[in-house]
Amino acid sequence: MNHEVSSLGERGVVLTPDGTTVAVGHLIAGIEAGLKRKVEHWSDVAGDRPVTVDNLYALTLAKDLGVAFVAHHLNRSQGLLGPDGCWDNVTSPQVFTGTGSWSLATNALINGGMDGFILGDLLTELRAPLPKLSSVLRDYYGEVQGQLGLKANSRRENFEAKVDLGNFTNEIVSAVYLYDHNRTDSILQHLDYNIFREISEQGVKQFRYNYLVCPPIIPRCMWGAKPYKGTPVTLALPLRYVYIHHTYEPSRPCTNFQDCAADMRSMQRFHQDDRQWDDIGYNFVTGSDGYLYEGRGWLWLGAHTKGQNSKGYGVSFIGNYTSELPDQAAMELVKENFMRCAVIGKKIVSDYAVQGHRQHGETTCPGEMLFNEIKTWEAFKEVGQVNRTTEE
Repeated sequence: MNHEVSSLGERGVVLTPDGTTVAVGHLIAGIEAGLKRKVEHWSDVAGDRPVTVDNLYALTLAKDLGVAFVAHHLNRSQGLLGPDGCWDNVTSPQVFTGTGSWSLATNALINGGMDGFILGDLLTELRAPLPKLSSVLRDYYGEVQGQLGLKANSRRENFEAKVDLGNFTNEIVSAVYLYDHNRTDSILQHLDYNIFREISEQGVKQFRYNYLVCPPIIPRCMWGAKPYKGTPVTLALPLRYVYIHHTYEPSRPCTNFQDCAADMRSMQRFHQDDRQWDDIGYNFVTGSDGYLYEGRGWLWLGAHTKGQNSKGYGVSFIGNYTSELPDQAAMELVKENFMRCAVIGKKIVSDYAVQGHRQHGETTCPGEMLFNEIKTWEAFKEVGQVNRTTEE
């Protein structure tokens, strides 16, 4: 229940069935806060500024985000947000270790805080008799749609729909002032109110980009990727193109983490062993489980669209889309979240072009139905159309 991050790993977290890692304490705190939800007003915490604290915000994310923002401001060697991480064993997980510069607000903490806020907010509205906690968690984290109507793989959309983002900075500032009040080791004693507020505003901006704009991505280590063979070639960013593919084989969409992870391993084996490539060819792969899966990722040159690999990202949908379309949510994940995330993060240019694999080779990929769909996307361009537009 106690979340802790150190050089030894991250404790107080669990691997959920959807393939993400969640801080248990923040999840349970949100559920309890929802059942006892209240808004408190304090007048003696931040000097002459009254403080209003919603306990559901404070106990799930607001306090911890604010403390993490301050810690980063005071010590820049500490990350602002994140990182994600890897388990020592996905089937029997015991130790979870971050994969980058760690923050006090790791991905696991934020996932748990989002889930706690979503479920706490839901329980605020429910009338007796309330469901058992085990039923709530089974409904939320299980694959089958339950009575709640909410699933963990849609936590980002559900959190954005429930949270008052316009007031989020206020909740963070208020929660930290209340937390800091009467502490002997005050973290705010050397920070002016306006500076702290500015720090919080910048932190919220980054939080929104990382966790609400960008799609959730399952890292390589979580789907069991083998190492890259040889030395990866770094892409020269920003790129101009996104090339859409379908896997064809596996031919069926995957709808849960275990199946999608198995499909990723299968494709990597085929690309590395049969085709003798250095790695799985795609930069990213989209399942029908609510997640993108990291292939070669944002930085490494892929092997997906012959003659074009240095110009754009290869993004594939798991399944055969010759006569049917991918899940609508999966298409939105690529069309909206992935593209917007890549533009804001300066991974692709703002006037990027979307093209199908078949436009650059003798192939039917990404399937007739999917190709006809992407032709309706605003960013779709015929071959040569991008260059003519640029020259004009």
